Amino acid sequence: MRKAVLVPVLKTLCDAHLAKDGSEEEATSTLTLGRHTWDLCLEHDVVFGRYLVDALGTPDGVAAAPDPVALADVVLVESECDDVPDVTEEAAEPEPVPSVMIAGEVPGYDWDTAREAVRNLGYEVVGRADDSTVLLILGDGGDRNGTKLRDASERGIPCMDVRAPGRFKAAVCAGELVGGDPLPQPVKVDRSGMSTRERNRLTRAWARENGWPKLPAQGRVPMDVRHAYELANRAPAQGKAVAA
Repeated sequence: MRKAVLVPVLKTLCDAHLAKDGSEEEATSTLTLGRHTWDLCLEHDVVFGRYLVDALGTPDGVAAAPDPVALADVVLVESECDDVPDVTEEAAEPEPVPSVMIAGEVPGYDWDTAREAVRNLGYEVVGRADDSTVLLILGDGGDRNGTKLRDASERGIPCMDVRAPGRFKAAVCAGELVGGDPLPQPVKVDRSGMSTRERNRLTRAWARENGWPKLPAQGRVPMDVRHAYELANRAPAQGKAVAA
């Protein structure tokens, strides 16, 4: 008498599919960088392989490996019809990976963690906008980054304002970054990194305690008041000998 024994088969899933949308696609290869290893399906094996070759080049003495997707297409076409033109001549390059700019600090995240969360959603993180840039993430202090704000304005890149606590985390958990928020005007800052509004507020507070009690709370700060404030708060010169 024969008995049927069911043996569970473990299937290795593609880490890139799991990170992007949670879908389950069987992995066919692994990618190892240093101490980290990722299981990848055929599609992501090709995509990341091309990316590394474009970024780092082909190692000396190693011929570039043929594209397995293109080879599979050629075999399929030849077996079905000999009159179909060679698809290797018409194979298109993979679409560029969409990129995101981050201006300012994301509430609840440090610098590295925020960028890693964006990469896990399938985006690159860039310092300046290019043709692949699809979104500007605006965090605390991001309105001081005039360069990124101008890039977004000139290229029509949508803005996602994450200065409200929890908004970025909610978007990451949902697996989607969505723009559509107003793009602020760059805040003017001086060499100390302070905005004009901040400096005026501090100047008024100092002036009311140092001889200008009736200084209006709004409007232009008089030149003599600004000059007196700067003299009073100027850092002492460093490295000068003091006379005995």
